[in-house]
Amino acid sequence: MFAKWPFGLGLISVLLLIVTNVSQASQNFYVDPNKVSEEVTQGVVSYRINGQNKQILALDTQVEMTVSGLTNRVTVKQIFNNIEDSWIHAKYVFPLPANAAVDGMDLLIGERVVKGVIKPKQQAKQEFERAKQQGKQASLVSQQRSNIFTTQLANIGPQQQVVVEITYLETVTYQDGMFSLRFPLVVAPRYRPDFQRSEYSETQQLAAPLLNQAQQQSPSHQVSFDINIDSGFGLTELSSLYHDIQQFHHGRLTNVVLQGKVPLDRDFVLQWQTDVGNEVAAAIFYQTGQTHQNNTQSNPAFSEDIYAMALLLPPSLERKPQHQINRELIFVIDTSGSMAGESIMQAKQALSLALTTLNPMDSFNIIDFNSSVQSIFGQAQAASDTNLIKARRYLAALDADGGTEMAPALDKALAATINIDQLPPKVRQVIFITDGAVTNEAQLFEQIAHQLQDSRLFTVGIGSAPNSHFMKRAASIGRGTFTYIGKSAEVEQQMTLLINKISQPVLTDVELYHLDGSIPDYWPTEIEDVYQQSPVTISFKVPVEQLQPVIISGQINGQYWQTQLDFNAAEAAIGLDLVWANAKITALEMSQHSTVRQRVEKQVEALALQYHLVSSATSLLAVDVTPVNPHHADKGEYQLGRLMPAGWQINSIQQGTLPQTATASKLWLLAGLSLLGLTLLFGLWLKGLLPGQLLMIQSSEPENA
Repeated sequence: MFAKWPFGLGLISVLLLIVTNVSQASQNFYVDPNKVSEEVTQGVVSYRINGQNKQILALDTQVEMTVSGLTNRVTVKQIFNNIEDSWIHAKYVFPLPANAAVDGMDLLIGERVVKGVIKPKQQAKQEFERAKQQGKQASLVSQQRSNIFTTQLANIGPQQQVVVEITYLETVTYQDGMFSLRFPLVVAPRYRPDFQRSEYSETQQLAAPLLNQAQQQSPSHQVSFDINIDSGFGLTELSSLYHDIQQFHHGRLTNVVLQGKVPLDRDFVLQWQTDVGNEVAAAIFYQTGQTHQNNTQSNPAFSEDIYAMALLLPPSLERKPQHQINRELIFVIDTSGSMAGESIMQAKQALSLALTTLNPMDSFNIIDFNSSVQSIFGQAQAASDTNLIKARRYLAALDADGGTEMAPALDKALAATINIDQLPPKVRQVIFITDGAVTNEAQLFEQIAHQLQDSRLFTVGIGSAPNSHFMKRAASIGRGTFTYIGKSAEVEQQMTLLINKISQPVLTDVELYHLDGSIPDYWPTEIEDVYQQSPVTISFKVPVEQLQPVIISGQINGQYWQTQLDFNAAEAAIGLDLVWANAKITALEMSQHSTVRQRVEKQVEALALQYHLVSSATSLLAVDVTPVNPHHADKGEYQLGRLMPAGWQINSIQQGTLPQTATASKLWLLAGLSLLGLTLLFGLWLKGLLPGQLLMIQSSEPENA
């Protein structure tokens, strides 16, 4: 009996490992059908009838954009049909750009238009629930992340069509001589770390049912775009990176539409260049008063303010060896399951290209992470030929599997410090390559701010739908830049631009102040370093009676530099008050550590109410005053899923489960097999059947036996 029990122990151990593996996968990605209302889905309306959770897709998504200079006013119209013969309450979730300042919502029911009003979040929620109970038709728009919003609908009639219009304002990006805008079309499933701290309880599991293969081409998963661009100058080049478009030019005005409708499975990116070329060194745009004046006109003490945006493109510098900095480059690559397929190939290609740019004076290390963290070296090593050969071999062996535990990877990348006594001195730069598919962004932001020290963090977003909320804010806190790579054909161009750019910072220690030395109210307060062909934009506010030129200064190769921006040469723009308020809210929300959380929440709420913005503390509420629901009995059941991001690789699709991403399956399997092997060896040893034991037994037997 004693000799047999180890075999049973080994089998039980392996079974326990498998059960643990499945349990962890369920913990991270299983969708509890009783908690559908808490899950984040996209392009889907969910509702309840007779206690059953049901879902119906948006019939149509229509996006209209008006670009004026650096601002983009956007209307997102989503049309839904109640296919039931009974009244329903519904909910849907949708992505928007990370810097979107959402300031309007209309609920269109038949011929009626109900306008949304900004209210404190809890008050809006209570009023919405009261309207629902009273049989009134209502809509509530709330923020879950800065780029993910939820709309709830109450009392939608049988066979009734409902239209929800969301309006927001954003600034377009200007980098490397190109203007660009990006509109997210899909919320990718995300990984929920096992050890999220309780103070970040707002992080939720981002998962949703998936369409089966036959449903992937569903016509209701589609979007159309109608974009009007007035750049202030004539366009010399315009292109869509991932979708086919048609363009029509009328002087300096350009209209862009998609060639038909497209699936909601990858982000839309449009970029253009104007005939202003590289001669624009600095520009200033302004707006007098607020967009939503009704919020301030009732205040007798109200004094009209000027809202402005400064755009600074530093002078082009010739790359010279004496100006090139010596660096310690730390490459961090995400090898989790969500990166499987095209994403991991893009990431490895990007890192391989980055290795070719290292010079002998640089040092480097490669860190890869999934459920655990590994690195090629214990600490950064010289970029010698021998070490680079090791690095390429290490890189070639990487594949995508396991969870997305970013916190330990950031800790390993940022915790090490530079030897300040080394000669020549080095600048520490961390290049973080990932799709950002995690839910614990707030925890990671606080970690970066705490551990950054003198390092700089540059994020590289990989894949068709990276988490831009995380990527952009992480780079901003890390005083670096964000680079987006949506397909393999872009890797060489984008990584070459990034590596060349960070090898020689153009402008550091940037400051903004008035001609008389006073400091305007500007955000972000920590102005990033400026790199070649990557301008800096700063939003600020000044009372109209104190209007005066502003100075932007900094250091170029150790020499003081400044430029003056005069409002006499300023261009008028719209929505700059929303841009300024949104930038301030973003900065406040990133400072929400536990000791000041309540104070920051009150500041965010007051600011969002004043400027009519949806935020972490406010929501938009629209309630029709007339009750319409006679409370008919509910019946029926209908459910559909959503598209996966283009290029994602899922080996098997189950309800709410994303294989490969939740756990390090290969590691667990290897551990289980190893334990089983040891158990077998132990059992053979107990029985004396190991080869060495047999020889000893044979040699000890008498010859005449």
